[in-house]
Amino acid sequence: MPDWRAALPALQFWQLELLLAAVVALSLLELPSIVRTVGASSRGWLGALAAAALAWSLTAGLAPRTNRILYDEHIYQHIGQNMADRHRAEMCNDGRIASGRLDCRLAEYNKQPNGYPHLLSVGYRVAGVDERHAWTVNNAAAAALPLVLFAATALLFGDRRAGLLAALAIALMPHQLIWSNTAAAEPTAALAGAGAVLTAAWFARSGRTRALALAVVATAWACQFRPESLLVVPIAGAIVLSGATGQWRQPRLWVAAAAGAAALVPLALHVAAVSGQSWGAPGERLSLGFVTTNLSVNGPFYVTNVRFPVALTLLAAAGAAVTWRAAATKIVAAYFGASWGVYLFFYAGSYDYGADVRYSLLTYPPLAILAGLGASAAVGWIGRWWWRLAVPATVAASCVPLVPLVRQAGEDGWQARADVAAARTFAAVVPSGGVVLTHNPSMFLLFGVDAAQLSLAVHDPAYLGALIPRAPGGVFFHLNFWCIVNDPVQTRFCTEFQARVPLELVAERHARAVRYALYRVRP
Repeated sequence: MPDWRAALPALQFWQLELLLAAVVALSLLELPSIVRTVGASSRGWLGALAAAALAWSLTAGLAPRTNRILYDEHIYQHIGQNMADRHRAEMCNDGRIASGRLDCRLAEYNKQPNGYPHLLSVGYRVAGVDERHAWTVNNAAAAALPLVLFAATALLFGDRRAGLLAALAIALMPHQLIWSNTAAAEPTAALAGAGAVLTAAWFARSGRTRALALAVVATAWACQFRPESLLVVPIAGAIVLSGATGQWRQPRLWVAAAAGAAALVPLALHVAAVSGQSWGAPGERLSLGFVTTNLSVNGPFYVTNVRFPVALTLLAAAGAAVTWRAAATKIVAAYFGASWGVYLFFYAGSYDYGADVRYSLLTYPPLAILAGLGASAAVGWIGRWWWRLAVPATVAASCVPLVPLVRQAGEDGWQARADVAAARTFAAVVPSGGVVLTHNPSMFLLFGVDAAQLSLAVHDPAYLGALIPRAPGGVFFHLNFWCIVNDPVQTRFCTEFQARVPLELVAERHARAVRYALYRVRP
């Protein structure tokens, strides 16, 4: 790796440390003013807090707490472990746990942006490394999003009622609940993007220089969660300019734009470093040729009432129609269009492609805002106040038929999910100083067990000979999902190792006649 790429793991960590510290500090300074401006009384904020509590309870109590992107979720968490213990944004292919901290002998830089792993690293530094903290972070993101949308909607449109209804809508969206009880990156990506919109709206409303600084750092931070998160930059910029009539001539806007560009330099270097990655694509990653296929799935997704409540789609359309003259409506519609449209060109952009329905989470904040506007207009058309309760009741009732979808873990990835469950039990029987050779060292290192890539021992027989003396607890072979999947490259590592190395069975687990096992390498 060239020198500038070798510096990226540390550069990424310290950039994210500074960005998050700036976001937190400026948010604390501006929050009292935002609260006063948005809510003339405490009633509005109490309603938003109720929506937040509803989102938390439904996410943590209704949706199954599980992994749905195998094994990316453990890679995210393990990069967070590296950031917490080593201050480097990378994962280990050969690692040890020494005195409760990670020691990495062979590292690899990952292709995904590192905003979410860094957020996890903060939790790990506060509460210790534990995969349960990733679920807690996403549960908290689900609870925070209604509050952010309430404030953003009120600031953009001057309509607290629409903000409350937007908060209710986002708290009930089925896949928002489902994915917020996983360790995926999308719930925090959606929250960070909505946070950038909120801070931009706050500057547009207040005109304060400190609010502009908050908008810049919040937008730069929001870009760090997914490759597509960069699309929030023009959205936040449009909001800033829409509320800064005549101010674009002032030096502070140009200074802020330059500061924002400078804050994104490490991310630009990251994009350049991983630009050659295939992202699993058998051919082109992005192409116009994917649009027709992806559109046939991602368009009906919002209107068939199978995985998304069509009532919220209709309310969003109504909200856009009745407020279309407002510049903010056009910007929010563009926010949705960008978050939805970008995946039409991606080879894996279909919401039916594996677990990629999670990409729809990025479209939910703008949809919720527009649905809140539509629901608020409906409330305004209704005369008697008690009939007005029918609108939020209808919003809630429209989501009830999709409750079974939220409650099920599903069949997708069940073998990999069983593999993870088996690995947890295997990790408990590996003695101190033992090393597990596996396709997924990230998982075992997260569980607190020394681990290394199985391919290292297959490609270099001398590696195993050197590993045994420095593993007083023994060397173990993990018979896992990748040993039985229909992938000759991965299964070859297992068959060659088993054929060449004497092994003794330590533990095994079965799931639907699929066998997972842990073996010890005999001296």
